[in-house]
Amino acid sequence: MLRVVIDTCSLVSYVLTRGDLMRRVIAAWRAEQFVVLSSAETRAELAAVLARPKIKRLAVAPLDDLVKGIEFFTMRVRGELNLLGVCRDPKDDKFLACAVEGDAQHLISSDRDLLEMKRYQDVTILNPGQFLLALELYSLEAEEITRRFDRDTLIGILETVPLDPTTLAIVSSVIE
Repeated sequence: MLRVVIDTCSLVSYVLTRGDLMRRVIAAWRAEQFVVLSSAETRAELAAVLARPKIKRLAVAPLDDLVKGIEFFTMRVRGELNLLGVCRDPKDDKFLACAVEGDAQHLISSDRDLLEMKRYQDVTILNPGQFLLALELYSLEAEEITRRFDRDTLIGILETVPLDPTTLAIVSSVIE
């Protein structure tokens, strides 16, 4: 099963807008299509941000449900890995550390500093829409990918969406 870290920016976007992409990501998580990883540091940041009066006032999704979901329904990593200066914004290093320590395939982010990295070690960094496509591809066998996507579309996906090594190998084999 895919292991995923979701950054605070994406989760806050969800509670403020309940946008379709993050709503679908949360629904897939609740349907146990992937496992979300968290560390004490990532959970603390989310709780602190969601406790801000402005966020509480503007939220269109229940904040307590999200905090409880992250607290109780994520796989916890110890938080022993400390990465410094990996991302242009050092506040984002905690998400990369959580992903690397937890052997995550993906980090979902809406943060430009993380997204511009595209990959760190074995972790791909995707926006919510890219992640939904990667999740769909991950669940398909090569024959189904061939039926659902034409060659040019798959080439476009490979050029724009960082995929985990397993999915990348399958999609690349379909194109050849």
